[in-house]
Amino acid sequence: KPQVSLAVGLRRTIEEFSSRLARDSSALPKIYVQCNPLLDISAHVDAEFLKKYDVQPASAALFGEKQEGIYADIESRADHVFIPGGSGLNTARVAQWVSQAPIRSLVSYTGCVADDKYGAILKNSAEKEGVVMNVEYTTKAPTGSCAVCITGKERSLVANLAAANCLTGAHLETAEVQKALKESKLFYLTGFTLTVNVDYVLTVAKKAHQVGGKFMLNLSAPFIVQFFGEQLNKVLPYVDVLFSNDDEAKVFSEANKFGTTNVTEIAQKTAALPYNGPHGSRLVVFTQGSQPTVWATTSATAEVAVQPIEASKIIDTNGAGDAFVGGFLAGLARGADITKSIQAGNYAAGVVIQHDGCTFPETSSFTF
Repeated sequence: KPQVSLAVGLRRTIEEFSSRLARDSSALPKIYVQCNPLLDISAHVDAEFLKKYDVQPASAALFGEKQEGIYADIESRADHVFIPGGSGLNTARVAQWVSQAPIRSLVSYTGCVADDKYGAILKNSAEKEGVVMNVEYTTKAPTGSCAVCITGKERSLVANLAAANCLTGAHLETAEVQKALKESKLFYLTGFTLTVNVDYVLTVAKKAHQVGGKFMLNLSAPFIVQFFGEQLNKVLPYVDVLFSNDDEAKVFSEANKFGTTNVTEIAQKTAALPYNGPHGSRLVVFTQGSQPTVWATTSATAEVAVQPIEASKIIDTNGAGDAFVGGFLAGLARGADITKSIQAGNYAAGVVIQHDGCTFPETSSFTF
């Protein structure tokens, strides 16, 4: 009898704890992420492999005729690993991880895949990590994929956007996406979404403000600023929080004729650009690798130190920026201030760069 009573008591304790955790998490502002989903196929290769597919070491390129067959080839490697990716999905996964919220209770993701092998792997893997996947299925192209060719400490990326480019406005009107938009308070899109259709980005931005939420955007890459500046300028007045790394920030400064390469000054000038959001001022957050992260509004600016990591422990820096934003979003969801949210972002980036791809331990050790 004592054993039965102990078992019952333990079960009730666990149920009560789980119920309380669910209640606490249900009160968190939900996170909506939209981007171009890609399934990363990662494996170690040699110089001959790169030569065979005309891939340059430590490069990032779009799939072309010379790379025909590369995905099947890299998948045939014994050490190949599938990782649900694309910049925004990396961020969504990290936000769920750092937040420590019950799975499928906090983060939703919208993007386009095909109903094929890669699409199933991507969707199922992300869902197992706790992200609600509101994906559109297209028949126009296969699921987007990225061959991650590892040679030593270098990574060469070959991306085939394929279905990721096929998101439609009709999908944003579906019941599941509308539910996610209505229930969320934190909205994050990468700059890469500007390459698909700027109207889809504006739809989310306006919806974010209608529900009293925050709309956040990442510059994502220098080419977004250089070649999609018109689209970016249409969206920027709605952006409550803008993310970028220091290289992208300097390109943005040049494009806007700020006349400076000082990252803090660029952040201040970016915060002062026209803003019609409901939150008083735009927040700008610029990462600088191992150097302090800079943030600015129209009334304040500051730096947040990055904890140093031994060079020998750094394996792959490709997902650092995505991971930073994921940690930052988790901070906002947990009610943290700017400094604490940046610390969460710096923590997430620091963990991810010590792993292959945007991967991380099962449990986050960051405390809010």
